[in-house]
Amino acid sequence: MSAFALAPALLRAETPPPRRPNIVLLMADDWGWAGAQCLDPSKARMPNFARFRREGVNFTNAFAAAPSCTASRGAVLSGQWPWRLREGANLQGSLPRDIPLYTEILANAGYHVGSMRKGWAPGSLEAAGRTQNPAGRAYASFDAFLSERPKDAAFCFWFGAEDPHRPFEKGSGTASGIDPASVDVPPYLPDSPAVRSDIADYRYCLERLDRDLGDLVARLDRDGELDNTLIVVTGDNGWAFPRAKATLFHAGWHVPLAVMWKGEVRGGRESAALVSLIDLAATFLDVAGIALPQQMNAKSLMPVLRNPRAPHRPFVLGATERHMNGRAVPGQGYPARALRTQHHLFIHNFRPDRWPAGDPQRTVIDAHRVEDDIWAAFADIDKGPAKAEIATRPEFLRYRELATGKRPQRMLFDPARDPFDLRNLAADPRHARMVGKLEARLFSELAATGDPRVLDPVGDVFDGYRPNASGAFARPADWSTS
Repeated sequence: MSAFALAPALLRAETPPPRRPNIVLLMADDWGWAGAQCLDPSKARMPNFARFRREGVNFTNAFAAAPSCTASRGAVLSGQWPWRLREGANLQGSLPRDIPLYTEILANAGYHVGSMRKGWAPGSLEAAGRTQNPAGRAYASFDAFLSERPKDAAFCFWFGAEDPHRPFEKGSGTASGIDPASVDVPPYLPDSPAVRSDIADYRYCLERLDRDLGDLVARLDRDGELDNTLIVVTGDNGWAFPRAKATLFHAGWHVPLAVMWKGEVRGGRESAALVSLIDLAATFLDVAGIALPQQMNAKSLMPVLRNPRAPHRPFVLGATERHMNGRAVPGQGYPARALRTQHHLFIHNFRPDRWPAGDPQRTVIDAHRVEDDIWAAFADIDKGPAKAEIATRPEFLRYRELATGKRPQRMLFDPARDPFDLRNLAADPRHARMVGKLEARLFSELAATGDPRVLDPVGDVFDGYRPNASGAFARPADWSTS
């Protein structure tokens, strides 16, 4: 064999393979966009996130696939719409073992995979035959995770921050120097001292979240890994206030999303592309050079990260099934689907006969007994001062109706003119054609992706996935309403 024949082989042997990128996801708990023009009405001071946005790509139209933790996180991990996750579409569900997850695919490809704090949750691992959280093996800290990293292995890490999930420490915002008068109160909440203080406490949690982000980025920088790490910062659903979390109004599923990859993606840019958080699974597999499973509905964000003006999706989809078990009939949720285009939000409520936030077992209650009595009513709204205000004070009946009142089957909103979704245009004959067009598009997409709500004439299969006290599930065939 000649020297010329050996040269290519020698060259290949001496050229190291390209390093696979590390992947880090910071998933905040209940951190929503909370408004069309701002990241949150609390005006939180988040210098680390501000730096992250400056040096990364900021997405202004990012949406969770569901406004509820279990379904949203399962959709992120699987790259699939929530209605394809079976039990995983409900809070306190399970994530079926036969659904491929990006974490497992990356682990099988040699990535060091792990998580800390809140991974996929809440729900039952045992019901799905799992022995490990779908987000990856749990570690006490990022340092502990890195200490077990095999030499030269790329890593994939899920940082599940608990902030800004309730309960907030009452008065923590004011105690930290936040003036409740400085926060903005969105028009679907009463502007009262209690609500302002509640928002200030939420802001305190966001500022604590920002410190976690700063620590994470600083560690990557110290280790010389920052340039080779794709970092994503987002929230799993909207903030835990009435008419937000657990709803398909913008405040329930419009979330912050910023992506930084200093060695590969030019920062300081913004994209208005419609993005679903399910697209993160496709993005992570794409950068690792791994083909997407056929089951995934996700689309890689890499073309948009390279060019923020690149087309991505003509619309995103959202879903609700059961959040809390707060209705007279055990297991019943509030099934709805949403389609968000660049110009409209269309919501179809499959069971408008049900109370959207849970049954009003109690409505107006003596304010002296608030702590003991109101929480069973409107169970889909998290406990806290804002809920207490709308549930107990007669002068705030308008806000209680906005958050808890029964809703029509079809709802249409114009985000540019009505960023807080207060004017339903669906009943206006002038918008009948648009309603028909968006509903047809929504139902076509739901049918194509196998949504039981469209394919089954009854469609209540999700109500049949019943959690018990431990979060495990009885199958519909085993259901007993006794």
